[in-house]
Amino acid sequence: MLIANLGLFLTVIAWGSTAPVIKELLKEWDPITLVAARFMVTTIIFIIWLRIAESGFLGRGMIPWRRVLILGGILAAFSILMTVAIRFSNPITIAVIGAAGPVSASLVDRVLTGRNPPRAILLALPVAVFGGLIAGLDLQALFSGDNPFHYEGGEILMVLCVILWPLYSALMQRWFDGMSQLRRTALSFTAATPMIMGVAAVLIAVGWETLPASVPDARGWTLFLWTSLATSILGTFLWNVSVGRIGVVIATMFLNLIPAVAIVVAMMLGIEPRLEQLAGCALVVLAVAQAQVRLYFSKKGN
Repeated sequence: MLIANLGLFLTVIAWGSTAPVIKELLKEWDPITLVAARFMVTTIIFIIWLRIAESGFLGRGMIPWRRVLILGGILAAFSILMTVAIRFSNPITIAVIGAAGPVSASLVDRVLTGRNPPRAILLALPVAVFGGLIAGLDLQALFSGDNPFHYEGGEILMVLCVILWPLYSALMQRWFDGMSQLRRTALSFTAATPMIMGVAAVLIAVGWETLPASVPDARGWTLFLWTSLATSILGTFLWNVSVGRIGVVIATMFLNLIPAVAIVVAMMLGIEPRLEQLAGCALVVLAVAQAQVRLYFSKKGN
């Protein structure tokens, strides 16, 4: 349990910085091209790590490639949609929506296992949705007679991401019994990378995306490497390790802390949160937290 909790704590720090850092990188990169570059670096490092840690390669033993490709497709879709969502939204709002992960994890668990979501989760759902709406509200615009809803289109994509990630996490644990978490993660990234590179190549070929106009400076490289090494490699690996030990529903409880980290990192990068975003964040976190506390005491009582 200690290893799982420590891993999730580090994951929250890595993932909490994702939206603000990617938002900053998107000033120089197009979305899909950025995802492709990050995944190329990430996959190479995972393959080297796997070779050193387990003295083997991806294909050692019987690999269920059909399932690997499905997982890779889910991971590719999640990464592309999230990056596009960040491009067309405020990174703090994106983090607030992501905090509803425990609710979507329970719904995904219902689809995969047939278990009905606990009543506490069902009660938290409308409050979490309301919090997300508040986070997109601009009271200053409302008082000045302008459109009060501060939505840019990326928010609906992030809702899809909140469903895709627990699906990826749950299938990762259900499908690969006896395989190390490192190998599972490396396989999923290896399957996802050519898919993302293919999409990026098509978009560049038709002129919808381009490579960065200039070589990134030291700050740009630092941010790029952080999103590749910390968020993609360290965060995803530690997440899968923790989910393997305590389950996806409990693990997603830690995602409640991501908005707080995102707000701090966004402020460090010069993005000031609006009061409505802070209020929406508080509502989402409280809705999910109360559900988790009720679930904990309910299980303890049984």
